[in-house]
Amino acid sequence: MKVPAIKFRVADKYFAIEMKNIKQFFEVEEILKLEGFPDFVLGITKYNKNVYPVISLKKAWGLGGEDPSTAVAIVFKDKEYAVLIDEIIKIDELEKKEAFSLEVFEENGELIGNLNLDFLNDVNIPVFFNKNEEKKEVNKDYKNFLLFKCNNEILGIDVSLLKKVEEYNNKDVFILNKLAIPLVDFKKIYKECNKSSIVFLEDEKVLGMVVDEIMDTVIIDESEIVKGEGIFDRFFVYDNKEVKVFNNEYLKSKIEKYGVVFFDKKVEVGYLNKREILVVEICSQKFAIEMKDVLEITDYKKTLLHISNDNPYIKGIITTKEGAVILVSLEEILKKKLDDSQAKIVVVKSNPKRAFLIEQIDDLLYVEEDKIIFSNSDSYIGGMVLSQEMIPLLNVNFPKDV
Repeated sequence: MKVPAIKFRVADKYFAIEMKNIKQFFEVEEILKLEGFPDFVLGITKYNKNVYPVISLKKAWGLGGEDPSTAVAIVFKDKEYAVLIDEIIKIDELEKKEAFSLEVFEENGELIGNLNLDFLNDVNIPVFFNKNEEKKEVNKDYKNFLLFKCNNEILGIDVSLLKKVEEYNNKDVFILNKLAIPLVDFKKIYKECNKSSIVFLEDEKVLGMVVDEIMDTVIIDESEIVKGEGIFDRFFVYDNKEVKVFNNEYLKSKIEKYGVVFFDKKVEVGYLNKREILVVEICSQKFAIEMKDVLEITDYKKTLLHISNDNPYIKGIITTKEGAVILVSLEEILKKKLDDSQAKIVVVKSNPKRAFLIEQIDDLLYVEEDKIIFSNSDSYIGGMVLSQEMIPLLNVNFPKDV
């Protein structure tokens, strides 16, 4: 039976894989090195919004030579890996058959091995549940805008940046979900106008700006929008009058300059779901923990009950507001000594409850769900957060056997 397949080379050995098991080809630009895995697991890489463990077949099979940068992302037994290869020979239909109870391909009488990664079954590698990048576009030929007045002008804002609209109450600060948001005079954005409403814009921060009367929200066919440059990069006609639409990148720069960090657990209509992510440092390396899994954060008082346990990641039992919990340290797996001079512990939801020993809190992020990739591994890596950098997500149930 002939099937579409790719033939490739690793060192002086040739293999083939059916095209149905290949996700993509790419050049590996960055590898996040992780401790605690065999040397043929080079680390984790990302391509677009997908995350893969990087496998060196040369190291796995002792072939020698420098690892190439070309990767083929494959699906092997429902798990996704990025396998480094030296050269793609061809993509063609190859004869698939069995020889000595093994699946092989045949080309011009020559047998080519079907790449087999069964050796990975014996290694606890974090494998990630990558999401389908193909998204259905709704009304892709239309754009949604909020319209408001500024003196005699009608201005528009792309609704994708809009968080909320409120009535102006003559105060310089607005309390939004228990957080005080300083309000910015609109003349810092464009020009002075009457103060009637508050428009909240959101990017990495939230900006509250005081504007004139809110007029409408409209859906405009892209064919009716004229493109421009500068502060206003789109124009269209509404009620026989010109509407000038703010450039999204210009508004984002103002949000960054005047906005405040805002962690709102409520999902607004029209927005992607977001999750709060706590970024911590352990042995000088960044890790992420979902805030929904965090029960308590407190100082490490170094008073713990040592227990008879052969697990190298368990330091003992420590008492917290959540009661007695198992204290987990990653020092052994990261091969570094943790600086506990100002250390803290993060108690997480697990069964039994665990507390992770950390050096410090680094940041609190508000991350879109599609930028969090989860893993099915029992290792200490529970996934990957794709923020401005790759941050390993801690597996709150590590170690498994306690």
